[in-house]
Amino acid sequence: MNRSLSVVLPMYNEEAGAASAVESICGSLEKILDDFEILVVESGSTDRTAEIADSLAVENPRVRVIHQINREGLGSAIRLGFANARKEYILYLDADEPFEVSEIAKVIPLLNPDRAVIGYRIGERENLKRKVFSRVYNALVQILFGLGVRDVNFSMKVIHRDMLKRLRLRADGCFYDAELVAELRKAGVEIVETGFEYTHRTTGISSLDRVSVIVDILREMTGYFLGRWLFSKRPRRAGGSS
Repeated sequence: MNRSLSVVLPMYNEEAGAASAVESICGSLEKILDDFEILVVESGSTDRTAEIADSLAVENPRVRVIHQINREGLGSAIRLGFANARKEYILYLDADEPFEVSEIAKVIPLLNPDRAVIGYRIGERENLKRKVFSRVYNALVQILFGLGVRDVNFSMKVIHRDMLKRLRLRADGCFYDAELVAELRKAGVEIVETGFEYTHRTTGISSLDRVSVIVDILREMTGYFLGRWLFSKRPRRAGGSS
């Protein structure tokens, strides 16, 4: 199948793993796709991430870099990447490589302009605090929004660019994943889920379980629920798993 793919890769203070992440993704995609790009969104890092990303773009024409002057949040970085992606399908992925990127190959046959493909993790790599937060958060978004997905925060999500243009995505922080799935549900988009073996983070530090991040998530979640979800009209759910 002829498919083109933009990989949006948000980065903040990922100097230890930036090069290996880009090289790994590029090496895996070269085996399955002729037309792809890797779009690094660097968000005002205080280490050498920006410098490393720029050097990768110089060395590899498939790599592009967008710099945010200030760190504006994960959702802001992803939206910026989506807006600048040039290919037919857009994949959002964490820079810490939460799964073996060679597994992207199994997603390609699932691609369809009217379908979103969302990953969920198989296995665990989190400490107890992160594990508890993840389970509570997934339960909460299911109660509020009835999203019907296994793992709303897993970063492997692939969507057609034309579909993305129809969604109202506004979250700047880590509520972005839930907002994205909620907007897909509101639009009546078919969602197909596929599992990925969860790999251990070898570089960088996750900030998702920090109190300030959790407060921001709850603030954005409440605003979305009251302002854009509670009284919205939603079609019947379509979806599946693989």
